[in-house]
Amino acid sequence: MHMLLCTDGTFRSQAAAAFGVRLAAQLQARVTVLEASAHSTPPLLSSLTADSLCHALSSAGLENQAIVCTQTPRQAIVAQAARESYDLVVLGLLRLGNRLRQWLRGPSTRRVLQGVAAPVLVVPSDRPLVRRILLCSGDLWYPAAMIRFVAQIALANDAEVTLLHVVPHPTQRYPLLRQVEDAWGALLQTDTPQGRNLKAGRDTLRSMGVETAVSLRHGTVSEHIMAEIHEGEYDLVALGSTYAAHSMRRYFVHSITDLVVERANRPVLVMRNITNPTHLQHKSNAHLVK
Repeated sequence: MHMLLCTDGTFRSQAAAAFGVRLAAQLQARVTVLEASAHSTPPLLSSLTADSLCHALSSAGLENQAIVCTQTPRQAIVAQAARESYDLVVLGLLRLGNRLRQWLRGPSTRRVLQGVAAPVLVVPSDRPLVRRILLCSGDLWYPAAMIRFVAQIALANDAEVTLLHVVPHPTQRYPLLRQVEDAWGALLQTDTPQGRNLKAGRDTLRSMGVETAVSLRHGTVSEHIMAEIHEGEYDLVALGSTYAAHSMRRYFVHSITDLVVERANRPVLVMRNITNPTHLQHKSNAHLVK
């Protein structure tokens, strides 16, 4: 695994740096540390310079290299992720820019998620122990790559995973949701695409040795994801979404993912580089991970 660990040398990067170094050690990752600041002044926190983080990684026996540049963190992260292939990009919440600019273009973190194809782990606050992981489905299925990634993290931390599926209120454009809504409390027992893929995700994780539970909710998706996060006291949230239906894709990716990343106050893993799986919608993840 090759990880890009990002820092701007300030308190905003503290949580991401601490969590990223621990995760890299757990996964035995090769790490590129990117130190980016639009100003040439020295970082405010010497412990968060690229050299300091590389020293910590070397002490853990991990291969690493440092890149230092004078760009805004957002610009530097997007450029570096385009320049080289990474399996994971780790950063803190980026809130640079005035309020008007954020309102017009969105927070910098949101634009990193839009511009980076690799999985992104946003760490607004550190969680020294990862014991509970919440994996949210975006629509019909749990992507195989997300299942594998979450399983790696869970096994490295001896953590349990809860699969969350929120059955939204049906619309005329998605009549299948009416059938799902009518049986949402027993979704695992239904022969719907949602029911089959929820069972497949659960069974795949269990076959990998990960303790796995299922949580079903019904109603407004964003509200129930946030409620589950806080009521369940999860240490890590993972979001995966299907790219099969463009309107549902936009609804999940551009609204709910941004909301969770910016308000969950815990590490959030977002995997967005998913090939359009239209022809795979009704197949199980057990088939996908072979």
